Amino acid sequence: MQTNRNPHPTDLRSPRKRLSAKSVIVYLAMLVLTIALLYLSFRGVKWDEFADGLSNCRWEWIALSMGFGVAGFAIRALRWKMLLLQLDKKASFISAYQGVTIGNLANFALPRVGEIVRCGVASKAKKSDITIEGAIGTVIVERTWDLLCLVILSVLFVFFSWNKFGEFIKAQIFNTSRSADGTSAVWLVVMLTAAVILAVAFIVSIYAYRKKIEKWKLGAKLLGFCRKLWDGITAAFRMKNKSAFFILTILLWGSFLVTSVCTIKAFPAFAGLNWSDALFLMIAGSLGWAVPVQGGIGSYHFIVSLALVQVYATTQSDGLVFATISHESQAVVMILCGAVSLIHFLLKNRTLTKPTE
Repeated sequence: MQTNRNPHPTDLRSPRKRLSAKSVIVYLAMLVLTIALLYLSFRGVKWDEFADGLSNCRWEWIALSMGFGVAGFAIRALRWKMLLLQLDKKASFISAYQGVTIGNLANFALPRVGEIVRCGVASKAKKSDITIEGAIGTVIVERTWDLLCLVILSVLFVFFSWNKFGEFIKAQIFNTSRSADGTSAVWLVVMLTAAVILAVAFIVSIYAYRKKIEKWKLGAKLLGFCRKLWDGITAAFRMKNKSAFFILTILLWGSFLVTSVCTIKAFPAFAGLNWSDALFLMIAGSLGWAVPVQGGIGSYHFIVSLALVQVYATTQSDGLVFATISHESQAVVMILCGAVSLIHFLLKNRTLTKPTE
């Protein structure tokens, strides 16, 4: 009789574990933050204007933006597959795509858990030799490149568009970073720098005393995890075709920009906006998605509508209509693609693990 293949401690079908009090508190805190941001976003909105904005929306452009959203998932999966191939030559596009889309779906249940979920999906693929630790390392590489792209785009955007957007950036970022006692953004930079230095010192210390740490049972497990994690992080440097990775990264962010352009074209009220405006809203939207709340709900609406009101002097209703449709259209794509991938993954996994005579 054939038994379950390749038993793994991260088996997605393992018995459910009771949620800890800490997990419940974190989840409730994020839920409260989501509700608070939604309240701040929609407070004082004129609902008749909001309804008019929805009725004037050109939904064919929204459908096109959703199509580019799906294309973005595929591009991300192709890029991730290149990293996974350094860990397992049998890594497939399907498993990478399912990992990406199921991870997106999981983020609507619990913020940031999607990254771990997609690593679990990759490690459970058919005949996979990928460990979840190695997969996490590749995700760190991928997210690092995305963060670098966001920083580069933001710096270039600020440099070339300061005359138009400078006042908003100063008012909403630098001025609001001051506390009641006059603490400025400089202290934030100092604290972040200190945190990085301490993290580097900790890693160096672990490496220097690794032989002593290995003598402890818990230390040996920790070092084993770190080695697999490092193996995933360095995967990008072992790729033969590094140029393809960079091209896919450019295409991925290009799909984000085109999605923003399509959404702008869906609203007659924003007919005068151009590609630079789309880039600005894309950057603002990326910050909204990055806030650790369920699926960017609330944070995206707050940041994007604030940007539209402060920079373009639109009405709060128009800003919220744009933010709401922009977010919800992509959320629908994420949920649908994630649900289809999850069903396929579970059915396939069940077939592979079903005992046979």
